[in-house]
Amino acid sequence: MNTRRIVITAAFLILAGAAVIGWFKVVAHPTPVACGYCLRPLHANVKVTAEIDGKRAEVCCPRCAITEANQEHKPVRLITVHDYSTGKAMSPDKAWYVEGSRVLACDHGAMHMDEMKDTQEMAYDRCSPGTLTFATKQEAADFTAANGGAVISFEQLMSEAKFQ
Repeated sequence: MNTRRIVITAAFLILAGAAVIGWFKVVAHPTPVACGYCLRPLHANVKVTAEIDGKRAEVCCPRCAITEANQEHKPVRLITVHDYSTGKAMSPDKAWYVEGSRVLACDHGAMHMDEMKDTQEMAYDRCSPGTLTFATKQEAADFTAANGGAVISFEQLMSEAKFQ
């Protein structure tokens, strides 16, 4: 009788623990699905973890984080970036970046219209020029050969952040 009670109690505790862990992951700390600054969808191969003025956020691309920091007049720190080819997380200072390619990292889901329902040309985009991350300089160069753009280092990228 004691063995049965112990088995039932252990099973109940395991189920209760699984429920608590599930609640914690889904309700209390859900995985972000939108950029913390522009609310565009996050894509695994271009997302960035950035910190502006001590506040961390998952961001759609490095350019969005730098633009936000410049608009807020606060310093930015890139914590992790993801390789465009593999989606693997890596240190931002070891990565190479491609700016201005034909590939759009952060896309728009809707057409812009004025009050007369005429379409409007986009004059400003906080994520432009698109900035993609690569693990090696050679991968970045191969990408630019096929898609255009310019290969830049982490130092060159961060020089565009005005409030460091």
